[in-house]
Amino acid sequence: MTDKILSPESVTDRLTTILGAAVISSRIQTRAEGKEKRENTNIWIMIQRDVVHTAVEELMKIWYPHLSCIAGYDKGETSPYLRVQYIFSIYGGVSASEYMIIFSLDVPKSDARLPTITDLLEGAEFTEREKTEYLGITIDGLAPATHKFFLPQDFPDNIYPLRKDDKKIPGTMVKDLWARGRPPTQFDGSEE
Repeated sequence: MTDKILSPESVTDRLTTILGAAVISSRIQTRAEGKEKRENTNIWIMIQRDVVHTAVEELMKIWYPHLSCIAGYDKGETSPYLRVQYIFSIYGGVSASEYMIIFSLDVPKSDARLPTITDLLEGAEFTEREKTEYLGITIDGLAPATHKFFLPQDFPDNIYPLRKDDKKIPGTMVKDLWARGRPPTQFDGSEE
């Protein structure tokens, strides 16, 4: 870890140089936020999925990062990919120096796998398990769960609530919600 506070440009240059051809694109975005128009900087680096572990490892050599979360979403029924974003901040607690670094990558739905980063940041386990339950991404190197963390224990296997191209949540799993006064809706094409 370096002792020097690096500029967003220096961090971007260092990471894109080290990751080389695995970097698809990068950009730095600065915007003013809030009443006082305080500047907020984000570094967006689109990478190939096979270098995500290396990317996090290299970020840790710059400054110990705070993992905000690993976000993920289905790019749509016609897309063969899920998008995953590893969202970090660095230089937290250093006055006027903190900024975000977001590693974005596409994961093929037909081979939805990523390596764990828990060997680098143990706290990543919680958000990695979320990607497994909601998007069906297998996290290689993460110990198998003995129970579901986010979904009901009786939730069917191989149904992922955030996948747009997958089977819908069975109506039998949600009908009790509607008994609590919520408006009825169809989930699986049948009337409840």
